Amino acid sequence: MKSRYIFSLCLLAAAILTGCAQRQQPEPDSLLSGTRLTSNVQSVSPDVFAAAPEVVRYDRYLLVSTAPSQAQRMPLEQVIDIRIPASLSPTVADAMRYALRQSGFRLCAMTSANRVLYSQPLPAIHYQLGPVRLSEALQILAGPAWQLDIDAVQRLVCHTLRKGYSLPSDPPPASQTSLLQTSVIQAGVPKPASTSIAPASARQRMLK
Repeated sequence: MKSRYIFSLCLLAAAILTGCAQRQQPEPDSLLSGTRLTSNVQSVSPDVFAAAPEVVRYDRYLLVSTAPSQAQRMPLEQVIDIRIPASLSPTVADAMRYALRQSGFRLCAMTSANRVLYSQPLPAIHYQLGPVRLSEALQILAGPAWQLDIDAVQRLVCHTLRKGYSLPSDPPPASQTSLLQTSVIQAGVPKPASTSIAPASARQRMLK
């Protein structure tokens, strides 16, 4: 009887030691790296961007779709109508910021690469634009040489130069520019005929 009691105690002690060893084992690196989904952080369900449109009965004979519109899913797909006063003399960047207002997106910062586009004056034909989708308006305002890039995480809109195009080289120094302008003026404007002016004493004798 005593031997059975001792044997049971030994089994209990072995089970306790095994459990402690299992708890002290380190977690794999794959679980420690990155963000893990826990009971507090979970993916939203249902996912409106992955689910199929749902149709429900709204009235006795009316069926409506509960799916959000395309403009609600992607604000850059909304239809806008631009009317910019000519008295403002806006640049291309000003027109893009005006088009992006209340869309949740903003224009990226001006850099040396996109400055040549954003700092240019807005063409008169673009003072009135629309009705047109916002994404298409941003492409029209930029022109065919620039590619529209969208950062959906930060909700930024930017433009990069397309393949086959190159940025203009740096302007020549001021000294070279002045010399170039002087040579053009001298080549294009004929010199006046040289006339000799007699001294004042000689003119007085001629008048007498």
